[in-house]
Amino acid sequence: MNLGNVYKLSRPFALICAMLLLFTLPALAVQPGDCNDDGSVTMTEVQGAINMHLGVTAALPCVDADSSGTVTIAELRNAVNGYLGLPVVVAARPVTGVAWEPIANAAAAGTVVTAYASGSSTPAATATVQANGSYSITGLNAGVNYQFVFSRTGYGDVSYYGVTPGQSADTALDKVLMLPSDKLTQTAAINGYVKNAADNKPVASITIWFRAGMGATTGALLPQTKSTDSQGYYSRTEFPAGCYTAEVLKLVDGQAVTLGYFTVYSVPGVPVYNNSQNFVVDTGTGPAGSYRAVLSWGNAPGDLDFHLTGPLNPEDTSTTIGSSNTPRFHIDSTEPAYPYGSAVTTSIPVVPGTASESYLDQDQLNHGVDNGSETITVLTQQQGVYRFYVYNNSGAGYLADSGAKVQIYRGTTLLQSFTVPYKAGNTWYVCDIDGSTVTPKNIMSTVTTEQTYNFAKAIPGYPLDELKLFKPVKKSLPAQ
Repeated sequence: MNLGNVYKLSRPFALICAMLLLFTLPALAVQPGDCNDDGSVTMTEVQGAINMHLGVTAALPCVDADSSGTVTIAELRNAVNGYLGLPVVVAARPVTGVAWEPIANAAAAGTVVTAYASGSSTPAATATVQANGSYSITGLNAGVNYQFVFSRTGYGDVSYYGVTPGQSADTALDKVLMLPSDKLTQTAAINGYVKNAADNKPVASITIWFRAGMGATTGALLPQTKSTDSQGYYSRTEFPAGCYTAEVLKLVDGQAVTLGYFTVYSVPGVPVYNNSQNFVVDTGTGPAGSYRAVLSWGNAPGDLDFHLTGPLNPEDTSTTIGSSNTPRFHIDSTEPAYPYGSAVTTSIPVVPGTASESYLDQDQLNHGVDNGSETITVLTQQQGVYRFYVYNNSGAGYLADSGAKVQIYRGTTLLQSFTVPYKAGNTWYVCDIDGSTVTPKNIMSTVTTEQTYNFAKAIPGYPLDELKLFKPVKKSLPAQ
């Protein structure tokens, strides 16, 4: 279809271009509309983008930034801006979370959440915390770094730094605790453990730095620096009330190397927040190029299960995905290693065999007792997408209230951390890994007992080859 035909079917192309001149935000690193990935947008690619907008051709990710299956006028505008050399604007998915009043153990309803772009004092967007403690802030731009400020009359403000929303998935933040102003002059004793992702054993001689605010990876340090003892334990007495960021470091050849960050709370008179504030690190027991995903959560629900699905080894002959023998594998606590049976499962942690490509290192059966983490290692990657899920296997409590987090490591480097969205559902589709790319998903769904591997029933928002309850049933692949 040429531009003359497009003119007849849609608003004039010149009018679209004129509208685009109004937008002046910085361009993103990825150029919308560049479908052949050569670093520029041609007129042919603009024609293709217009056809996608009109529904003449299928929407492609190079234009369909939010993967909705349709190209909006905003997405078309960015493709044309790419051709004209103008700045582009990509709208971000919402940023969500929960704000809580820990002294009264109630939602911090009415708290105002204000987003500021880095270096700006002008609010970019605002939201109000609802009666259940949740909030969702929209109107932000993908790839831009924001500071969120949480304010409530009679309470101390809380700053949340380094919030960078994405264009393909919602961003979920850690729980924000709003403390009454009179509590901010008080202190509490805090403590926790640093553990190894591979075996949940304590990690000694780890240094922990503290900064005020959440997501604070730079700035002034508090004087409360601590190191873990031989049991991986750290503690501080008389720690100032509030929300903080802990930076975890170890010495390598005399140099401090950051292993990650986690949120620390100090709440006078409410020890449930102050005790067992743990963090998991990867101490580098696997090859430098291997991936390790770590699931951790609070005291309840008692049993969350970590799941991985991925592409089969070309030599394999069986699958556990779907009712149509889709060629993908699935591992969890009942089938903890792939290729299947390639690990020693008589003890925890699971010990990988010589043929293991992916395996479940840790499975926590009663989290209220063992208070550990679950870890999945991708030792050898096949070509294709690896998907990580968390399922509330306890049948009680709420996944959204678990405080669950998933950390993705490559070697000893923490690539990304994900917090469970504060939404209904017993199953959390966390992220994908394809090659070296980690793609957030953050989709919550409810899986019913009828949705088994022998009875296909679609779950909204899930990939079509992974529709069922996490109950693996191995099957032989059909003859080629």
